[in-house]
Amino acid sequence: MTTFVNEQVKKLDSALSNHFEKNLIATKSLDLSTLSEKDQFLFQASQALDFSNNQLPSFESVQEYLEKYQTTYKDDSSVYAEIEWLFVAKCTIAIYGQVFSNVLNSTLPTSEAIDYWNDIHGNTLQEIYYVLQIAPSRIYYLLKNTAQNITGTSTAVQQIKSFFSSSDYVLSQLFPIHASIKPTSNYVSNKTEPFSALNFFTLSSFHNRPLILEIIRHEVALKKRSLQQLRSQQAASLGVLLLTPPQFDQGQADFAVSMADQTKGCIEMIKYVMGSPTGLKQDTDKLQQRNVHHLQRHLDSMSDLQCCSASDITAELYDVVKNWSTVYNRNLKSEQASYGIPSAMTRYWIPTVVSYFVGNWIIQYGLKRKEDIIHCVEELGNTVRDFALNWVWKPVLKVYETIRLKDQRLSILSKQGLQSDLDVSRMMLGFAKDNLHLSELELSRLSSDIREGDMSVLLKEYEKEIKNPLKNVIAGDLLQTMLIQVQKTKVDVDLAMSALDKLLKSNELNFAFLAVAPSMLLTWASVSWLKNTFQGRSQQKMKKIGLPMRETLRRIERQLIYDSKELNEWTVSGEEDRANQAECEAQGILLCEVHLLRAYARSLPLRNSTQARFMEDVRDLENTDLTSEQKIQTIARMNRFWSFL
Repeated sequence: MTTFVNEQVKKLDSALSNHFEKNLIATKSLDLSTLSEKDQFLFQASQALDFSNNQLPSFESVQEYLEKYQTTYKDDSSVYAEIEWLFVAKCTIAIYGQVFSNVLNSTLPTSEAIDYWNDIHGNTLQEIYYVLQIAPSRIYYLLKNTAQNITGTSTAVQQIKSFFSSSDYVLSQLFPIHASIKPTSNYVSNKTEPFSALNFFTLSSFHNRPLILEIIRHEVALKKRSLQQLRSQQAASLGVLLLTPPQFDQGQADFAVSMADQTKGCIEMIKYVMGSPTGLKQDTDKLQQRNVHHLQRHLDSMSDLQCCSASDITAELYDVVKNWSTVYNRNLKSEQASYGIPSAMTRYWIPTVVSYFVGNWIIQYGLKRKEDIIHCVEELGNTVRDFALNWVWKPVLKVYETIRLKDQRLSILSKQGLQSDLDVSRMMLGFAKDNLHLSELELSRLSSDIREGDMSVLLKEYEKEIKNPLKNVIAGDLLQTMLIQVQKTKVDVDLAMSALDKLLKSNELNFAFLAVAPSMLLTWASVSWLKNTFQGRSQQKMKKIGLPMRETLRRIERQLIYDSKELNEWTVSGEEDRANQAECEAQGILLCEVHLLRAYARSLPLRNSTQARFMEDVRDLENTDLTSEQKIQTIARMNRFWSFL
């Protein structure tokens, strides 16, 4: 149920309720306790036909109320005639809303079929694929019709030879649409003309294309043109429904006369719409003659509407409800079956067969290499698990421990070891005291020099001792001076290592992040690739949705500009009836296109209220209170704001 139709019905119901209440106040008050059984049924049925929610009463519920009224309360008297006419008007509004909704929804398959043939027409690859799709069904119908045309068993072989030796017969059976419709005509007619392959052969030679593709191109063009005429007729029907709704707010004095007038006119309008799909087989000029102006004159010329009783009108309403699905839907389905999208079996038998063989080959290959495939999958799983554990989780855990100062293993030497190595000064002082016999003052000065790194006293003794190394090793102090120098070298190395230890500790967090960086970079790249892949598919889907939306908006804008220009010209010329008719037809076409746009909008994502905000713009396009210029500005805003358009 569309929002536009729902709002239209709510307006009619509100006008009816106000008119009913004003009429009761002006005449007499309603006493529910004094209602008869018939009036109670009528009042309860009127209350049950609720239009406040977003769903209209179904045909079945309305038919049930009308049938009960016809069988039980038709001949009973009513104290309040207004309640009876209120029930009739409520049923009329419900039927009007359902008819409006059905006609509007019936335009969707037609528009989808037009888009389907539009994609095929002019595309050689699509046309070849379409030939392959329809080949089995066409061959089946060829053999079936040939078998039906064979009359006798004795001449069956000769008849088959004569049939298949005629190219026109074979092609007319494979492409029956060309046998009943003239390929070069600008309209669809009922005149049957013999199929002539010579015309297509001439075109095929002129376009340097195979004969079969030339025939297919003409068939697709014929189907698309037929569906366009069907959609134009549906738009005209919508214009009729929009132009001639029951007007319950005219304020006539007699409530019964007002209701009889409006409900009778609404019934005649619905009957007109019921036969509209059959108009596809009429001539174009005849289709143009069945316009809103002639219908309005027919409704205005009706006489004696006051003589129509409520029982007569309910009988007509019951016939409309009962015959709507069998008349309108049957005619519509027959047209869509002839020119609409092929069946699912026809469209998908090729992918199904290819998928069967490809899937069978994949399964057989998988069974042969089952162990290798299982081993590869296990190795892949172990690799991913080890990478996540050893190169992502553990390095991240180490970074956390470093931040919390839980890991103190990054240390080259301890403070106690370094302090013991600094006692080399005692060895120097002992050597100077025992061998050089220095005074206390000199020893104090030597101690100060040693702390500053001055080893000149020891080096002088080492120079003396090295002159006679063998002798001094045994009897001298050469060995002691060498050991003291080794200890000094060890202390210098320890000091350097201590400085390096401090440097490592100060950069421990940097090393931890450096260790985890490659794995995190690889993980981020993988996640980004997956995210871009899914977002790319989403964007491709949005672009795919936006393409038909953009084309629909182009047609809406073109229609608005064209109709706005002609309406201004006709209004200046004083042709008000023609202007009203054009406005009605333009509004019907606009409803078709906007309803198609609403159907496309169902595929938009719900996040960030994308679908809801887009539907707000759609509602502006179908708002009858806005002018054509304002709707054109709405389309411009949509093109600026929505990136997928």
